[in-house]
Amino acid sequence: MNILSTLITPALGRVLLALAFAGPGVAHLIDSLRQRNHVQAAISAVEVSAGLALMWGWQVRWLALAAALFLVVDAFLAHAFWSAIPQDQRNQLLHFFKNLALAGAFIMLGGAASSAQLVGLK
Repeated sequence: MNILSTLITPALGRVLLALAFAGPGVAHLIDSLRQRNHVQAAISAVEVSAGLALMWGWQVRWLALAAALFLVVDAFLAHAFWSAIPQDQRNQLLHFFKNLALAGAFIMLGGAASSAQLVGLK
């Protein structure tokens, strides 16, 4: 196998998926600290930490499956398009299915054989 398929592609995919948590988590963390909402800041710090851990390949299987579970729960609790007002329905529908699609990608990532295989080390 070539280096692209065994090393670069899986690592790049893992990093890009991890950005789904690390990127928004940093924005939430900054907003929470500005508002002095320490509980929300702590939750955001966990979100950022999980994203960074995934990027660096630490505990990929369990973090990916936890991320998938979080995204499915969040889709139903935070993006209930079926009960949204008409002006918000399309946006909520988009975020609902985005969360489900990301959950599917994280399930595939978590189902990979090992962290080492995700970066081509085995």
